[in-house]
Amino acid sequence: MSRETMRATTQHGAATTRAPRAVSCVLMLSAAVLLGGCGAGVAGFDSKAAATSASTQGRVMGGQQPVSGATIQLYTVGTTGTASASTPLLTSSVTTDANGMFSITGKYSCSSATQVYITATGGNSGAGTNSAIGLMAALGACSSLTSGMFININELSTIAADYALAPFMTDYVHVGATGSNPTGLVNAFKMATTLVNYQAGAVATAASGVSLPTTRLNTLANILGTCINGNSAASTPACTTMFTATGAAETIGAGLAIAKNPGNSTITSLYTLVTGTPPFSPGLPSQPNDFTLPVSYTGSELNSPGGIAIDAGGNVWVTNEAGFSVVKMPPLTTTFATATYTNGGLVAPRGISIDRSGNAWIANTGTNNVVELSQVGAALSTEGYVGGGISTPVAIANDSAGNAWVANFGGSSITELSSTGVPTTASPITSSLSYPTGIGVDSSGNIAVANGGTGQMCVFTNAGVLSSCANDSYLLGSTALAVSTTGNVAMTGTTTGASLTGALTLATSAGVVNGASPLTGGGLTMPTAVTFDGNGTAWVANSASISAVNSSGTVLSPAAGYGSLNSPAGIAVDPSGNVWTANSGDNSVTVFVGLGAATKTPIALSAGP
Repeated sequence: MSRETMRATTQHGAATTRAPRAVSCVLMLSAAVLLGGCGAGVAGFDSKAAATSASTQGRVMGGQQPVSGATIQLYTVGTTGTASASTPLLTSSVTTDANGMFSITGKYSCSSATQVYITATGGNSGAGTNSAIGLMAALGACSSLTSGMFININELSTIAADYALAPFMTDYVHVGATGSNPTGLVNAFKMATTLVNYQAGAVATAASGVSLPTTRLNTLANILGTCINGNSAASTPACTTMFTATGAAETIGAGLAIAKNPGNSTITSLYTLVTGTPPFSPGLPSQPNDFTLPVSYTGSELNSPGGIAIDAGGNVWVTNEAGFSVVKMPPLTTTFATATYTNGGLVAPRGISIDRSGNAWIANTGTNNVVELSQVGAALSTEGYVGGGISTPVAIANDSAGNAWVANFGGSSITELSSTGVPTTASPITSSLSYPTGIGVDSSGNIAVANGGTGQMCVFTNAGVLSSCANDSYLLGSTALAVSTTGNVAMTGTTTGASLTGALTLATSAGVVNGASPLTGGGLTMPTAVTFDGNGTAWVANSASISAVNSSGTVLSPAAGYGSLNSPAGIAVDPSGNVWTANSGDNSVTVFVGLGAATKTPIALSAGP
C-alpha cells in the first residue's frame, strides 16, 4: 500500500466499545427518589405520562423540595467569542407550578440554535420566595430535545454544568465560544452529561472502566442546596457565607466560582456549610484539599501510560511504555470507546505529538526510531523512521510544515525529520545539548530544548542553528519542556542545593528568564511533565498531583497541588479546558473537568514557521 493510500485510509484499528449500564429509571420525581432511587411519583403527577407524552417537560428541585414559581429559560450559546452572550429561546414566559413542574412544549425553535442549556431562577422551595436560587442543566444540541424528554434541574445538574462549561462561561447568560459549532464547547456539553444524568437528576452511570467523582459531586450539590432551601440570601446564613466566599449573588454563579477557584482555601471551607442529613449522598467524609472534579479511566489496555497528546477533535492519544502500544481515547462521554494501536513496531514508546494533518508521531524509545500513525492508527512509517542520529528518543514536537523535532536523550542531540520522515542533513544537532528531555516549537518555528544534563533551556532556529542557552542558575536535571502560543517556555526540574525541591522555570523563547524563577510550592514535587493551556497557564504533572502557574509566574495551585495521582508522566489540556494526565503508577488516565482554559489542539496548530 502506498504512503498516500495509507494516509487516506478510513479503516479503524482495534477498538473496544464500552457501553454504560442501563439507567434503572429515567425520572426522579419525589424527595425519596432524589435521595435513594426510583419509586412512587408525586401526588397529582403522572410520571408515566410525563415520560411518554409528546412534550418537553421538567421539574425544578432544591434538594428534597420542589421549587415553585421559578422562572424557566432555554438558552443557546453565544458564537462570537469565549463567554459571549447567550440567546434566550423561549417565546413566552414559563414558571414552575406548585410541584416544581414546567413545560416548554411549543415555546422554542431550534432553527437558529446550537448547544442549549436551561435555567431556573428565583422561586420558592417551601420557605418563601428566594431570589438567590439559580439552577441549570447543560442539555447539548437543540435537536436532542425530543418529544417525551423530561428534564430535572437541580443542584447536581447545576454543578455539572458549572464545571464542564467553566472555560466558556462568566455567568448563566454568557456561555459561548467562537463559531457556530466549536469542538471544545460541544465536547464540554457532553462532559456535563457524563457527570450527571439530567433526565434522572442524579449522578450518571459511568461507562466501564470510568470512575466518576460521585462524592465530590454530591458534596458540591449539597453546598449549593444550603442556600436554595431558605427564603432569601439575606436571612439565610449559608447564602451569606457562600456569596461572600464566591462573590456571586445566586447559586449558579456560586457553583461557577467554585469551579474556577477549586483550590482556594476560602472556597474549600464551604464544605462546613453541609450539616445534618443532606439530600445527596454519599458525600465527602471530610473537607478536601481542593474541589476539583477528577474523572479517571483504568482500562486494561493502559500499561505504564506516559506520553499524551490531543488532536483537533479532542481525542486523547496516550503512549503505553510497557504495553508497546498507543491508546486513542475519545472525549469522555457516557458511551466510551477506546482504540489500541500496535502498528509500526512500537517498543517502549514515550513522547507523542500530533501534526496539523492529525497524524501521530511517536518517540519509539525502545528501538531508537520514530513511528508515525494515521488518525485511525495505520502505520505511515513502515518500519519506523531512522537516521539523523536518533538515539533513545524521549520527546517529540511538530512544526507547522509537518516536520518532527526529536529529543534524543541517549545521543545528547536533536533530530529534524521532514513530513515524510527523512532526516535533514543538519541532523543530528548537538550544539550545547546534554541529555535533552523535552522539546517544543514556538509560533515562529524556533525550537526550545530542555537539557537534562545542565538544567538549561537551549533555543535553535528552525534551520537548527543554536540561538542561545539560558537558565535561572538554580534548576537542575530538567525533566520536561513546553512552549505556549505566545512563545513562553516552561521547563521543569529540581533546584540545586542541599535540599532538592521540585521547581519550574519560566522564560521566553528568546532566552529571557522570568525573574520569579525558579518557582516552587503549589505541589511542585518531582515534576515530570508540563504543558500550557489557552490562557498561557503552565500545568505541571508532579509525583502525586498537578500544579498550575500563570504566565506572570504566580503559583495558582494549593500547597499540595490539585488532585491525588499516582506518578503522572504526561499532561495535556484539551479544547474544552479539561486537564488530562497519564498516570504510570497505577495505569490510569485522569481528566480534571474544566480546570484549565480551552486550548487549540493539536499544539502544532500554534507552531511556526
